[in-house]
Amino acid sequence: MKRRILPIFSIAAVLLCSQSYAQKNTAFAVTAATKGSYNWNVIREIDLSTGEVIKTLYDPSINRNIKYKPAKGTELKQNTMGHSATGAGVAAAAFDALHNRLYFTNMRGNALQYFDLGSNELNVVVDDNPTFNTGVKHNEGNVITRMAFASDGFGYAISNDGKGFIRFSTEEKSAVTNLGELINGTKNGKVSIHDQATSWGGDMVGDAYGNLYLVTYRNHLFKINPITRVADYLGQLKGIPEPFTSNGAVVNDEGELIVSSATVTDNYYRVNISTLDATPIQKKASTVFNSSDLANKNLLYEKKGIANIFNNIKANDALSVFPNPVTSKFFNLQFDKVPLGRYNLLLADASGRTVLSRSLIIAMKGQVEKVTLPRTAGGGTYFVKLIGGASNAAYNQKLMVQ
Repeated sequence: MKRRILPIFSIAAVLLCSQSYAQKNTAFAVTAATKGSYNWNVIREIDLSTGEVIKTLYDPSINRNIKYKPAKGTELKQNTMGHSATGAGVAAAAFDALHNRLYFTNMRGNALQYFDLGSNELNVVVDDNPTFNTGVKHNEGNVITRMAFASDGFGYAISNDGKGFIRFSTEEKSAVTNLGELINGTKNGKVSIHDQATSWGGDMVGDAYGNLYLVTYRNHLFKINPITRVADYLGQLKGIPEPFTSNGAVVNDEGELIVSSATVTDNYYRVNISTLDATPIQKKASTVFNSSDLANKNLLYEKKGIANIFNNIKANDALSVFPNPVTSKFFNLQFDKVPLGRYNLLLADASGRTVLSRSLIIAMKGQVEKVTLPRTAGGGTYFVKLIGGASNAAYNQKLMVQ
């Protein structure tokens, strides 16, 4: 299972945290205060090439001045504020690179929370949206143990038993949707996504094509389509030693899947996603923190994924972009031939990096939507992608920013 969070020793440490991804090949890891312990309440940044700790970002025994804020449109409950932001342990977390936030949920809690890593103070934003509640947490099947961001810009969370599949947005007033329980693929055989013996716990990552990959604590791999909710069983990881349980999963800068264990402290493993062969990240076994969760911004197939998708796509006349090229900080989208419905708008740069993601509703033919570019967007080529509607169609256009 996973657990995780994050803060800081001082304002200087907060600044270090906000600059964390200036370093290469790193991830957030949820660990205990000491190696071999199972109290998942400390957040560290680790080097994915070695598993070694770069710095400790949050330790509840040190970071006691936590500031809690309610999400927009909500109020803090009386029992929200406590000594530790991670409570009795964090069950799931995911990094939102677009807003520099680490989302998480406490193992026994029902709220969606995040650390604002761009703030000069240690802030935890709490969203008590009842839709995020998957049931009484004394029933371990209801505990959310997997969380990740997909390439569509949404965060996704899954309960142990796979019957709670939740999507959440990162807008100022977030939208939380219970998508319903996961569905076993037709070729899954005896390995069910709902089976406690094979498919509970673990972690998941997104890929550049909109899918989620779930590694369970028993080292089984599923590919999940968030639209259909179908979980296709891909097989069991090979080369993993018997005591190793996959509890954390992340993608390194080379595009490889990395898994960590909550029970083993000698090594992490890299996984060839095509063959499912796993090899230790270090040739000689060393000592690393056993970790219940890993998170960073990387997606599987990212280097050859989104950028190639956009570059190989021919623009269609269902979606108009103007002015194009853009000479100011905004542009307009006109939905000339797009069916009415709810969509997700994705804006990516030429490298495939998502710079903007938002949901919108098309309520009339020819509707025009004004889109403001993020402050970090410089000049160059961008790709507009609109996904959704009743048929989950995709509409694309290129955009030039001067």
